[in-house]
Amino acid sequence: MVKILVICVDRDNDIGEVLGVEGPIIGREKNLEVAKNLALKDPEESDANCLFGAIKEFDNLKKEKKNVEIVTLLGDRKVGIVSDSKIEEQLEKVVRELKPKKAVFVSDGAEDEHVLPIIQSKLDIISVRRVIV
Repeated sequence: MVKILVICVDRDNDIGEVLGVEGPIIGREKNLEVAKNLALKDPEESDANCLFGAIKEFDNLKKEKKNVEIVTLLGDRKVGIVSDSKIEEQLEKVVRELKPKKAVFVSDGAEDEHVLPIIQSKLDIISVRRVIV
């Protein structure tokens, strides 16, 4: 059972559009691979920095001997009900599988933070970190 889930959200699904991947992206290695590939394809994409920031948070918690996992949730180009519903579905799947108790939310700005109520409906958020470059 995972106690803390580091969550990165790409509400408008830039990651999926650029790389052709689907969410949820679970685990450090998969998230690192996606972050590197995204940075190489589009160095100006802020979601790459957000992913690296989430991985850093994951690594810091691991060093503190915390029981932690990392996940990236992908929305949709149709930002709003469509994207947020996809994020909620992915979050429900992750919660069922990993059974986390708390979350650290990492975002690249206010747009992705619109989904905080969805996450808070499922998990206690212990920290929010905004990665701005």
